[in-house]
Amino acid sequence: MNNDLALIGCEWSGSHIRAWAFDEEGEILSAFHAREECGVAPGLWAGRLGFQLTEWLGAAPGVPVITCGAPAAHLPFLTTPVPLSHLSGHVTEAEGIHLVPWIAQAAPADLTCGAETLLFGLGDANGAICIAGQHTRHCRVEHGRLSGFATDMTAELRDLLLSHGSLALDAAAAQAFDMGVFRDWLERALDGGRATPVFAVEAAIRQGALAPQNKAAALAGLMIGADVAAHYDPGDEVLLVADGPLLEAYGLALDLLGADVEETSAVEALQEGLFELADLAGLLGED
Repeated sequence: MNNDLALIGCEWSGSHIRAWAFDEEGEILSAFHAREECGVAPGLWAGRLGFQLTEWLGAAPGVPVITCGAPAAHLPFLTTPVPLSHLSGHVTEAEGIHLVPWIAQAAPADLTCGAETLLFGLGDANGAICIAGQHTRHCRVEHGRLSGFATDMTAELRDLLLSHGSLALDAAAAQAFDMGVFRDWLERALDGGRATPVFAVEAAIRQGALAPQNKAAALAGLMIGADVAAHYDPGDEVLLVADGPLLEAYGLALDLLGADVEETSAVEALQEGLFELADLAGLLGED
């Protein structure tokens, strides 16, 4: 085990565990990703997380572990509006692991489910913040205070539609992403008129207006466009927090809408949030 190791920071989202080993300055020494199908059942999650970390490191961590995401579901929630600075004072130890609490919103009901840590890692960011992921969160931060947010399950719903039911992919039509098709359906969703129903993708294929191998691209464009159009207007200043294809997809959608977009990495913000919360909670330097 690396002698410079000072902290393990983890995110547990769905069946995915991501972890990073930090030195005392916040530099990342190594990273880890695993799938954990056992979930976060009471009495089991800490043991499973400990097992995964030991498999990665070759021994028990021996340093503080801070985790955001699913294991914090049983903790009391902070509630909006709330200063993000309050998070560090509510980091709670459970079964030897330090958990970052979620933030809850009452009307409409919503939960951050780990996004609070990412928001903390953005530092002084204010205004409209779009965190694009399997679940995309549209947040409003004002002078360091999370005043409200909305969670849209856009990517997850797209995956479900393509795997079950009337829009399920035909195994014979191997998908090939086409940026032109994606942009076309994105523009339809951003048109400002009546929302285009998702069945329009299937109907277009049956009418010969859309190639079957472009179904996934068309549906992604339509759903991401609808997501963006529902939360932003032309001229809005939006901080887009994402990585990889989602950064490109949501960035294009916001550009086509006419928003003023700034982009930053979601992974880097999450890493920064975990380390800074651990530091402020007094975890660094502990044996």
